Amino acid sequence: MRAFIFSVWAHVGKTTAGTINLLETLAAKQYTTAEQGGRYVVSATVQGKSFTYEMPEGQSGASFLEMVRESWRILNIGGASGGEMTDAELKAYLLDEAGQITDRTVAAFTAQARY
Repeated sequence: MRAFIFSVWAHVGKTTAGTINLLETLAAKQYTTAEQGGRYVVSATVQGKSFTYEMPEGQSGASFLEMVRESWRILNIGGASGGEMTDAELKAYLLDEAGQITDRTVAAFTAQARY
């Protein structure tokens, strides 16, 4: 999800407003999809700028719309105030300053007391 938001953010001038605008355009199905090598490629043009995104393997057009919706939701409620993220908050989220993303498996175990 962050990789997708990052690609949109970098494409629209690194602003929250621009990112939300592109996500809303995509949500209105103002894009085209094509299958290329077994993967879907999504293309759109917003404010004269072309955007292309290759979907991860096994994901379809329906998966893309859900990713757009979830990305839009995160930007609109992820700010410190519970509202729209500021540009600085979005950049911090994309930088993963809190270390929330990992490429290793983490397991949690709980102990149960027996009586």
